[in-house]
Amino acid sequence: LPDDSSVTNMMSSLEGIATGVIGVGLAASPNPVLGWVGNLNEISVLSGYWVIVTEISSLCIDDAILSDAAIIFSLHSGANLISFPIAGSVGIADGIPDDVEEFFTGIIGEGVAASPNPVLGWVGSLSSFEGTKGYWAKVFNSVTLVFDFESNNS
Repeated sequence: LPDDSSVTNMMSSLEGIATGVIGVGLAASPNPVLGWVGNLNEISVLSGYWVIVTEISSLCIDDAILSDAAIIFSLHSGANLISFPIAGSVGIADGIPDDVEEFFTGIIGEGVAASPNPVLGWVGSLSSFEGTKGYWAKVFNSVTLVFDFESNNS
């Protein structure tokens, strides 16, 4: 993220195209008079977001500083919208450390999902975490997650 991680700054490359940004319990939308309004003011590296646009576009962020890949995500029981902190991809089973994998009940991405199966492992249409993507990480207990990147497929 850049030093200025305000929604106004972060969405500037999508002016006129973005109609909203949604996080867990947070949202903002552009107002022609007031600018970005809502309870989402800053973008956090510890969260994931859905950006709603009126046409296919790219979010361009100037002066961004790479985040630490060893970000510690504190997940609460239920669904947590998180980002994936590196470029490239990692398989779900490889990316979630074994000591916390048992607490996961599912992972949901845009149009894809996976659930753990005690016999088959992770099953569903989602097979890996990918950089620039956000995910709903569903857990049944509070857990600390630090992604495992040893098998990064980038």
